[in-house]
Amino acid sequence: MFKVHYAWVIAFAGMLITGAGVGIINSTLGVFIIPVCDYLEFTRGQFTFYVTVSMFVMVMLMPYFGNLFKKFGFRRVAGICAVMCSFTMLGYSFSTELWHFYVLAFVNGLFINGIGIMAVGILVNRWFEDKKGVATGLAFSGSGLMAALLVPVSKWFIEENGWRWTYQFLAFVSFFILISVILLIVKDSPEDMGLEPYRVKKDEVPKTVGEPKAGLTRNEAFRRVSFWFLAISAFGIALSQAGPHIKTVTFLIDIGHTVAFSATITSAYMVFLTGNKIIIGWILDRLGSLKGSLLIGGCCVVFPIFALMASSPAAVWVYIAVLSVASSGSTILTAVLTANYFGRKDYPRVFSIVSMFTSMGVAISPPALGLIFDITGGYDLAWFISIAIGVAVCLCLAAVYTTERGLPGFITSK
Repeated sequence: MFKVHYAWVIAFAGMLITGAGVGIINSTLGVFIIPVCDYLEFTRGQFTFYVTVSMFVMVMLMPYFGNLFKKFGFRRVAGICAVMCSFTMLGYSFSTELWHFYVLAFVNGLFINGIGIMAVGILVNRWFEDKKGVATGLAFSGSGLMAALLVPVSKWFIEENGWRWTYQFLAFVSFFILISVILLIVKDSPEDMGLEPYRVKKDEVPKTVGEPKAGLTRNEAFRRVSFWFLAISAFGIALSQAGPHIKTVTFLIDIGHTVAFSATITSAYMVFLTGNKIIIGWILDRLGSLKGSLLIGGCCVVFPIFALMASSPAAVWVYIAVLSVASSGSTILTAVLTANYFGRKDYPRVFSIVSMFTSMGVAISPPALGLIFDITGGYDLAWFISIAIGVAVCLCLAAVYTTERGLPGFITSK
């Protein structure tokens, strides 16, 4: 009788966690900007600054969460973080002053790492030795899928019931999903169930005999030039695609496309994002670390080229298709490469630093894109800079492979 390894249950659980954590708590915040600002008479800049507060705190604490996951395990840390993040979203519904949102955003930033992409990447790595790409893509796909489902639902809920009730509704949905999955489905490691990490052939000898969690410690990784090439690559990919990812609608309207066309493109883009995460994971497993990473890096070069031609609707479709690969591949690529090159031994702490570089790129890219538009009155300069960043990313990804071909027993490329 066919039996599914519990690792795939963990990957599905990861999809629900990223959906409830990133997809609900983070990705639905945009629908509240207009109703909250109109009701409480905030400017949009004042109100959206609370997102910056949360992001800044989150980035600063990433390295510490690597230590927490290693010391206390996923379930304990994620469970506490799920409760706190759900209650901060609930708190938004009772806020009447601007500083209320800022304080709650600060609290959210303290805990959001525990139920985000980094946390789920650490969990998946504990359960998989093979098929890491597909498993990571499946686990990470929840963020886009849940956002695609709940953003339009949230807009309707605001129209029918108001923004306060909508915050409360989302807080309850997030809390229910997160706590149910973390307490009832998630296990910290396969050893907790008397299992081994997933391998294609269950009877094959582990790749590193006698040391199931072989690899480098964080301090050892820091001393490898390959680690810093990977960190720079993570920053560069995020810097290249995060601004366009967030501002696609604004960009298309600014260059003359209709609101209806821009909305259609945005919906298609969200669909591409969700599917691409799984497809890219499969590609990374099939092509290996070098070819797979260069595919992602290459997309960072190609999408701004088509952005320069985006006055044509046909070019727009190519633009979002390639951008979706770069955006989807950003987090998946770094999660997989960190495991392939530096092993499982100290993965939570090593990956937390790489994730910090990704988040810094995400934080810088959108305002930088807006600043370039404000100064030049267009986006062309931004796209030329993005092409240069994409080329640099490809060179750095190639350098990771050439300077770090993996520890003995690890397969880094086909």
